Amino acid sequence: YAISVVMDVLSGVLSASEFGPGVAGPYQPDKRSGAGHLLIALNVEVFQPLDGFNARMEAMIAGLKGAKLAKGAEEIFYPGEIEARNDQRHRAEGLKLPQDTIADLTKLGEEMQVPFDSFS
Repeated sequence: YAISVVMDVLSGVLSASEFGPGVAGPYQPDKRSGAGHLLIALNVEVFQPLDGFNARMEAMIAGLKGAKLAKGAEEIFYPGEIEARNDQRHRAEGLKLPQDTIADLTKLGEEMQVPFDSFS
């Protein structure tokens, strides 16, 4: 809870964007999102040697993934792992889009005079 509040302060209040219930979700196309963004860039090597950091991260991930599974669960994922796997799969196999999305993109392409062969 505390981390969520701090992130809302940094990406919403500080950036003069919406915060809390003022932010509309990505699946509410009829509403302006109001979402703000926060970017933090850290040079790991200012804190410790990169090799040491990488080893410690691998140990942390191993600890997360090695925890006891909840009933019915097959695997524990660390934050971003599912997205990284999907990214690899999409790059190898392509990204499958719903037909209505393809139709919208086709119409937008025609309106913007951006030629393309087809989506498959």
